[in-house]
Formats: sequence, structure tokens, C-alpha cells
Amino acid sequence: MATYNGMAEGGAWIDEQVDSVLAQVGVDVHLVVSDDASSDGTRAHLEARAAADPRITVLPQRDGTPGVTGNFLHLFTTHAPDGSYVAFTDQDDVWHEDKLSSQLALMADRGADVVSSNVTSFQWLPGGAVGERRLIRKSQPQRAWDFLFEAAGPGSTYVFSPKGHEALVQVLEGLDYSEIGVHDWYVYALARSIGLTWVIGEEPTLEYRQHGGNVQGANSGSGARDARMAKLRNGFYRNQFILTARTAQKVGTFDERRARQLRAILGELEGQGIASRLRFALRWRQIRRDRMEGLKLAAARVLGVW
Repeated sequence: MATYNGMAEGGAWIDEQVDSVLAQVGVDVHLVVSDDASSDGTRAHLEARAAADPRITVLPQRDGTPGVTGNFLHLFTTHAPDGSYVAFTDQDDVWHEDKLSSQLALMADRGADVVSSNVTSFQWLPGGAVGERRLIRKSQPQRAWDFLFEAAGPGSTYVFSPKGHEALVQVLEGLDYSEIGVHDWYVYALARSIGLTWVIGEEPTLEYRQHGGNVQGANSGSGARDARMAKLRNGFYRNQFILTARTAQKVGTFDERRARQLRAILGELEGQGIASRLRFALRWRQIRRDRMEGLKLAAARVLGVW
């Protein structure tokens, strides 16, 4: 579990999240927590829970600049591969009681190294009321290059096999990810680049709380669209696309044909001329799992939005 962004309601959300993790059926769970300099008493609260429950460990405060990506990847790499399965969890969601058991069954059935899933988002309202609920679907068919442009769903749905965890830890040890802004997208890109098998399950496995403090949040509603468009316009996403493509090029185990395609995509992302933008747009079917989203992203590139 990674905790961050101390908020007045954070303690209540964390207890609900922790309880849902510890209540998983059919599996033995150990919860490892890294607190990212929260200032609302979250760390002390979790340390008290850890003192009373041997299934919880709170790591020492990490060095370095606070940040969600650094915190999650610190957690991921600090846990030395030991044959156990590893799952990300956020501070404010609620896991279904069979989340892990169902995802491990999917992993075994499909021979996957990593799995993730759809989620059900719900709007948290002041006072604790629950607003709109909706299915957030991320399980569209994977495309040739979707991992350069999006995550495999919310990171809190990710579950890694021992093989997948060990392979990714080894890769991360040789990378500088200080400029990476979205950890779950980055990990998905790394996994796909080194040839790990990733399956995105159809069944939602958690309740995804939406509130004013979400770092990413569900990609739905006018507010979410406006926020993402702002990041597209200000160059944030283009920079992340380029950083992710460069990393894929560095660590990838692609055959020569795929390696040539990746070099071409990187050139199209780095180029600013209309020719580069048009060539990129022709890849719209390959860049997002949702083909309509791929078309929108390609059109925005042609129009110079990013």
C-alpha cells in the first residue's frame, strides 16, 4: 500500500481500504505500507495498526522527493522477490473480498505473468454519501502499442506473479524513473516491453473512490476530460509518451520488425512537423485499446493539440 496526500478524511478511507485487504478470502495476505510524507496522522495510525496486527508492516520513511510514482516503485522494488505474489493497493479504494483469489485464478487459467481488471467507480460526497457509480472498463483488446500511451487500468488492480515481479524489479534497478508521472502506466509498459504476458480481466475487483484528491482518477465525466485535455495541451502527456517509448526501446526484447516500428513511433513523437504528426495518426488503431480513444488521440496530434 502506498499512502500520500494527507487529507482530513484520509484516516477513515485508509481503515476501510486496509480492512478490505486483510479480509481477502482464500489467500494469506501481508500488507506492506510506504507512507509518502503524509501530514494528517496517517503514518502514526498505520503504525498503531501494525503494532496490533502482524500482517501489517510499515516501512521506514523513504529518502528522496515525495511523489506517487517514486513511492509505489519504492514499495515494489524494496520487496525482494521471494516467491510471493505482489499486488498494488491505493489508500482510498475498497477491495471486493474475492479480489485476489479471483485474480489469481484468472492468472492461472490464462497463464499470465500479470493481471489487472475493470473497476466500479463511485463518487464520494462530503459527509460520506455515495454519488454516481459506474463501470470503468479497461479490458478492451490489447493493441500493438497501447502500453506506450495508457495504463492497463488503475494500478490498484495490478497483481504480479513471482516471475513477473522478479523480472520487473530487475529491470527497474537499471532505470531512472524520476521524471515518470504515472507509475501504473510505466509498469505496464515495462512488462509488455520485456515480453511478460498481461491479462486484463472483465470482472471489476474493487470499488474505486473518486474525490477531489485523486492523483489520476477515473477517466469519465467532464471534469476528468478537462483535466486530461489540459495535460495534453501543456505537453505533460507528450513528454510521458516520449519517456515511455525511450524506456521501452532501452529494455525491450522486441524482434527487429517491432524494434523498427518503435524507432519510427519515437521519431514521430519527437518530431513537430506535420509529416511526423500525420504518420503518427495512421497508427490510431494501435495506440489505445479503445479504438475511439485512439482516433481522438491521433486527431489531436494532427491538429497540433499536443
